[in-house]
Amino acid sequence: MTSPRLLLCGFGSFPAAPLNPSAAVIATLAREAWAPTGAEVDYLTLPVQWQGAAETILRAVQSRPADGILVVGVAVEAEAFRVETLGRNVASSQRPDQAGRVWGSACVAETGEDAIASTAPCQAMASALETEGLPVTLSQDAGDYLCNFTLYRLLHTQAAAHVGFLHVPQARECADAAAFDLAQIRQAVCAAAAAFCADLSRPAA
Repeated sequence: MTSPRLLLCGFGSFPAAPLNPSAAVIATLAREAWAPTGAEVDYLTLPVQWQGAAETILRAVQSRPADGILVVGVAVEAEAFRVETLGRNVASSQRPDQAGRVWGSACVAETGEDAIASTAPCQAMASALETEGLPVTLSQDAGDYLCNFTLYRLLHTQAAAHVGFLHVPQARECADAAAFDLAQIRQAVCAAAAAFCADLSRPAA
């Protein structure tokens, strides 16, 4: 059996998070070429743009297919890590992206389903974070901004057989009131990615 390949993505800065911890952690892991034993990991940093984030991933998997895609984003007000279990067909038509553009619709895809279940091993990812002693919840609402938008687009287009999303809190290095440091966020991302890759390595039933 060939090694499973995971595409691990983080978002760049945007107005509410000038220093995005997801991008910081992804950049560090990419420099270290980190990967769980028996798996391959490719890395991407995504622009916080309505027309750009999902497209960056879709172009990447077209040229180098992945067995799974795990996107990491920041939930600025969160007090725990959140494994997203649904992509919802909703989008803010008023919130500008990092380029100052807005999405001109209240939904992600006009002909799409109202919601699509994540195809990642959500419970296994959450359990892995719990094992690390990190607070984590399973979430059914990824918001109406680029995080949910990207998750839904990837599920709707079936960008990979397995697609998931991890929301991390803001980091202490990026906000005075945050409860977690970048080392803990890295710990969470690695635990979730390792659980994801372990699931990809299991033979199909």
